Amino acid sequence: MSTKGVVVCPAVEAVEVGRRILEDGGNAIDAAVATAMAQGVAEPLVSSIGGNGSLQVIHAASGQHLVIDFYGRAPLAATPEMWAAKVVRRLPADQWQLEGFVNHMGYLSVTVPGTLMALHEVASRFGSLPWAELAAPAVELAERGFPVPGEQEEQWLRGGTPGSPSTQDVLKATPASAKIFTRGGAPILAGELFTMKDYAQTLRVVAREGPDALYVGELGRLIAEDFARNGGLVTEEDFRRYRLRIGPPVKTSYRGYTICGNPPPGSGAQISETLNILEGYDLRGMGFGTPEYWHLMAQAQRAGFSDRAAYLADPDYVDVPVETLVSKEHAREWRDVVDQGGQIEVSGLDLAEGRDTTHVSAMDEQGNAIAITHTLGSPCSGVVVDGLGFLFNNSMQAFHPYPGHPNSIAPGKARTTGMSPTIVLADRAQPFIVLGAPGAVRIPTANLQTMVNVIDHGMSIVEAVSAPRIHSEGSWVDVEARLYHAVRDDLESRGHTPVKSRLSYDPFFALVHAVQRDPVSGRVTGAADPRGRGGCAEVR
Repeated sequence: MSTKGVVVCPAVEAVEVGRRILEDGGNAIDAAVATAMAQGVAEPLVSSIGGNGSLQVIHAASGQHLVIDFYGRAPLAATPEMWAAKVVRRLPADQWQLEGFVNHMGYLSVTVPGTLMALHEVASRFGSLPWAELAAPAVELAERGFPVPGEQEEQWLRGGTPGSPSTQDVLKATPASAKIFTRGGAPILAGELFTMKDYAQTLRVVAREGPDALYVGELGRLIAEDFARNGGLVTEEDFRRYRLRIGPPVKTSYRGYTICGNPPPGSGAQISETLNILEGYDLRGMGFGTPEYWHLMAQAQRAGFSDRAAYLADPDYVDVPVETLVSKEHAREWRDVVDQGGQIEVSGLDLAEGRDTTHVSAMDEQGNAIAITHTLGSPCSGVVVDGLGFLFNNSMQAFHPYPGHPNSIAPGKARTTGMSPTIVLADRAQPFIVLGAPGAVRIPTANLQTMVNVIDHGMSIVEAVSAPRIHSEGSWVDVEARLYHAVRDDLESRGHTPVKSRLSYDPFFALVHAVQRDPVSGRVTGAADPRGRGGCAEVR
């Protein structure tokens, strides 16, 4: 039986919105956009119209294949040295603690959001249903509410890592946030009904007026006035000047398939580079899960992170040598280092947005395909403008706090990110796999391992997403618990420092949500990562 379309994402409430859109005659792009809007309710700490991200889309009828980047931009009033005097200490993974956590929560942590503009743009170009119909399910979900799932309770109760605030502290950063996301200051627990009445009203305005409501209209004015009263930097001029970055994907070949990723400051080039290195080895012959296999996987990942640390930045501000990084010759140079047993150094990692991100993948029988990764940061700023009902991003924390670094702050600049919505093309440039994940710098390693599992090891998309993973961005190798004991001794003998994960199915390793199209039958199937609470809707 043929499949009309498939949509997957990390929140079952939002997946059901995508299912309804497909059943009502929408295409995959309609379903993904409506799902992403609903994620702002189903996952309110990680997404909203106050967020940012990156998407990749293929429109079958026109043949257009685009990446639309909608990263948060530093406000025009931001300066390279604005954090320098506030640094308390450097944290692991090249993150930074600032006085009062001002880069993590509160008004100064907010970048100019792009999510609403991007979702409207892709729906207007390639969707088949009116914008108001795509926004309406999110309005309904916010108004009606839903019982809080256990995974969301765990997120809301999450303590801060060393040098960063706890989620409860963030949610109490503004009175308007505490009113919505706590119960009189106490956490909202699993099973309680959660509604977002104010956000429902805001979404009604957005459904009627589109992005103009935010970028040139009343919502933008209200936000700018609130930020001005509270020491924030985002202004109406920031909204008026916000622009999407739209262009072709970064491409490489891998064993006859075309890998399409997002350009810098996203991580598509890093994925391409790592796959190019792995292409020189017989991974299938080694067998999935053998010690030699994991050693090579760790080395290739580390090489990608080494170049990431050296070069990744906003290309509008820094020259990023993408063509060199994704070249086959550069991969051969890295394989020489690996084969000679050389040490691969990572000089310092860029800042991460934590695992508090989300994603939606969708594909339909016509060949439309879309992957959207979007976020509020790590996990969010705690800023809610009274009466509007949604949280803003805290993506200013993902900049380097000192001038002179490729990822330093500059007015209008986008920070580096692990977000990497990816599409794999098979013969005749047909979409084969659409995938992406939340998970900060674990996103690129999770995405690439999922693709290798399908292409090299012949796994189904469900098997590929579910298989155990490793992640290496330094001298250590994070190893998922169900894999650890089988490879620990061998990795140690090769000079690695294996680190056992906390769980057998550990969300630390990113939550891949993928869709695959069978090149022969045309049937489309999806997979939600079992490390989370995601869902998959297949409409036949």
